[in-house]
Amino acid sequence: MQGSGGFEYSAAPRSVAVKRSKYRDPSSSSVDKSQNLMFDRRIVRGSTFAGGKPAPESMDAKPKLKKKPSPSELPPQRNDRPATPPPMDGRQHMDIQTENYLEELTDKVPEMDVETQTEAFLDQLPVPTFVPQKSGTDASTQIEAGDLFDFDLEVAPILEVLVGKALEVSVMEVLEEEEIKEIRLRQDIFEQQRNAELAEVQRLEAEAKRKYDEKQRRLEEEKARLVAQSELQEKLAARSFAKHYLSDLHSSVFTNLVTTGHFQDPLEREVKDAFVPFLLRKACTNVDQIVFARALADLVVADTMARKLPETRS
Repeated sequence: MQGSGGFEYSAAPRSVAVKRSKYRDPSSSSVDKSQNLMFDRRIVRGSTFAGGKPAPESMDAKPKLKKKPSPSELPPQRNDRPATPPPMDGRQHMDIQTENYLEELTDKVPEMDVETQTEAFLDQLPVPTFVPQKSGTDASTQIEAGDLFDFDLEVAPILEVLVGKALEVSVMEVLEEEEIKEIRLRQDIFEQQRNAELAEVQRLEAEAKRKYDEKQRRLEEEKARLVAQSELQEKLAARSFAKHYLSDLHSSVFTNLVTTGHFQDPLEREVKDAFVPFLLRKACTNVDQIVFARALADLVVADTMARKLPETRS
């Protein structure tokens, strides 16, 4: 905008552009994690007279590793050692020893046998048993018969206990045997009763099964009878219907068949097919014979008349 006295410029207010973020990103490698000058690698610490390391261009700069050149990139090596001249015609080079002491060269490794014998050890003596040294004074005493124990007096209660225990055990065994005998008798009686009950149950089951089978058989027979009766009724009804239906048809059919010549009288057929043709043939034969006989008679008469006429005229 231009005014009267000079140049003026005005713009709308705006926020200042922030080049860095408000919070540091821990995962970002471009942000320096430490802001302490003691950890800044660009600051040289130590004596000012000592030669310090040059500060790197960047804190994150990494040392560059020298790449090992490949064999093709290496310069060719020069062998300054003079080579052995080639042999003359008819000769050849061979390896020889130039040491002061000659040694035989062979492919076989030298071998030798060496033996040794160990000395036999003597049997070790057994270790003696350790016997501790006695301490104190040995003493002894003598007890006469009857001083400490009276057998007849002391054995009586023991015998009473043993005999009483034996009698008690014997009585218990007898009672157990009687009880076992009674139990076995009761078991036998129970077995007999159970066997009788089982036999009765089996008999009842067999009777019930027999009755059931008889009932099923009777039902099957009744069903078969009803089926047969229904079939018989159907057959009778069909027969009566067919008889009623074919009563007039039978006569008309036979009449038509007789009329058309399918049914003929055997005598009439025999007369018509055999006797009449035979009779006709015989009649024809007889007629032919009669005609022939008459013709012969006429010839004979004519011949006779022909012979008699001249005689009569003369």
